[in-house]
Amino acid sequence: MMFYLLKRKIPWEESFSVPFAFAIYYVGFSLLMLPSSRPFDGLDYFAIALFIFGCTLNTGGEILRARWKRNPDNNGKIYTKGFFKYSRHINYFGDILWVTAYVLITRNWYAAIIPVLLFCGFAFYNAPKLDKYLKSKYGPDFDEYASKTKMLIPFIY
Repeated sequence: MMFYLLKRKIPWEESFSVPFAFAIYYVGFSLLMLPSSRPFDGLDYFAIALFIFGCTLNTGGEILRARWKRNPDNNGKIYTKGFFKYSRHINYFGDILWVTAYVLITRNWYAAIIPVLLFCGFAFYNAPKLDKYLKSKYGPDFDEYASKTKMLIPFIY
C-alpha cells in the first residue's frame, strides 16, 4: 500500500514508526504465541474473519480511494465515499481490527497491549496529524466531512 497506493510524501517519523510497528506485530505476536499446540476452535475462526475484515477495510478502502482519485473530475476533491463514509480513517480502524485478530489467535492476553497502543497512536497522533493536513488541503470540504463522520471507529469515535 505504501509504495503503490499512497500518493502523499511520507514524513521521516512515519518511515521509522511504520516498520517498527510491523516488527512488533510479526515478531511480538510470534513470540507471544509460543508454545501452542491447541486445536482450532470458534475463537480462531472468528479471529480469521476479523483479520480478513480488517484487511478489507484497510486495503480495500485504499484501493477504492485510488480508483476514485484517478478520475480527473475528482482532482482537488476530498474522498468521502466507500468505506471512508463510515470513518475518516477507516484504514487505521482496519489495522486495529487485524491486529486484534492476532491477539485472539495468540490467546496471550498480554498481547492486548499491542492493539491498545496502536489505537492510542492512531487516535492521538496519526489521525489528528492527518486531519490537520486534510483541513489545510481541503478546507471547508474537510470541515463538513469531519462534522458528520467519526474520526476512527465508525459511529463511535
